[in-house]
Amino acid sequence: VVSRYREVLEVLNRDTDFTIHEINGPSIDRINGPFILNMDRGPIYMRDHAMLRATARFDDLDRVRALARAAATRQVEAARPSGRLEVVQGLTRAVPAELVATYFGFPGPDRDTLVRWLRNLFQEAFANPTNDRYVREAALRSGAELKAWVLAEIPRRREQGVEDADDVMGRMIALQGSERPWLDDDWVRRNIAGLIVGAIDTTSRFSVLAIDELLRRPRQLAEAQQAARADDMDAVGQYAWEAVRFNPHTPLMARFAPRQTTLAAGTPREARVRSGSTVMIGTYSAMFDPEGFPEPDRFRIDRDIRSYLHFGWGLHQCFGLAINTVQIPEILGALLRLPRLRRASGRAGRVTHDGPFPDRMVLEFD
Repeated sequence: VVSRYREVLEVLNRDTDFTIHEINGPSIDRINGPFILNMDRGPIYMRDHAMLRATARFDDLDRVRALARAAATRQVEAARPSGRLEVVQGLTRAVPAELVATYFGFPGPDRDTLVRWLRNLFQEAFANPTNDRYVREAALRSGAELKAWVLAEIPRRREQGVEDADDVMGRMIALQGSERPWLDDDWVRRNIAGLIVGAIDTTSRFSVLAIDELLRRPRQLAEAQQAARADDMDAVGQYAWEAVRFNPHTPLMARFAPRQTTLAAGTPREARVRSGSTVMIGTYSAMFDPEGFPEPDRFRIDRDIRSYLHFGWGLHQCFGLAINTVQIPEILGALLRLPRLRRASGRAGRVTHDGPFPDRMVLEFD
């Protein structure tokens, strides 16, 4: 177990000494096929990562922000007459689902089916440590249904014309050609599915944890609301990232040591790591290590947002991090602008879960 900030970064940076394929390779291969999330450093990883960056671009972020803001505003405005909003289904899951349909170009046959597919796949790939067979069977069924839908959707999109596509899947199809024989329809299928598998529930979980933690802290909640009303979305992001540090959505990660190596060499914490070891990485504990986070027990919004480990670090840092740095503040901003935001009374105002996923939390406002 690696728990200190410096050593956690070392493990995640040394991606040839601490690999990932042995951790999640079999599960992702089983339900989707090869994707950068279960590949270690190598030519295919670098090729595929570059192609994904050519289709999900950093210069899309203003558009992503606008889409997220419009979707979040619609959801909140629909709840205004009642003064009551069920946050998970009504906001934190609805907004990223709309982004998957519009920006990623993957609406699925309908929204409920899309959400079910991605939730089942995500749980098997990243949240099934006991290898529960019911979780696996649900993921295999969803994977087969998704595969059939997208392999029928690709030729339909191609026939419509994708030369000027501004969605991720359309751009993937547009880049196909004889100069890239490997970029076939199955590559598009594997990679668009891989990109979106965590896009809904990861975003939803982070957003719910952020607002839940802020509601525990009236002073910080009021400050975050003031930032949202001033349209200071960078500040809203700072409040969210710091809030989730106290209850992170990914408290642990794992890597595999394919050969014997040494960690923290030349320091008092030097340790030998045996070949074949599974290394558990405590991102939660690392974000409470004073070496990385001074005054860790204090809620501070002056921390460098790049230092947080919510979305990993190094080679396998979440591909969608840039998107979430604009999407999550917009989701939360729409909520934080509501007057006298508060929990509904009783159990309704507390987060309830469906397995590892937040499923319901009701908030009220004036």
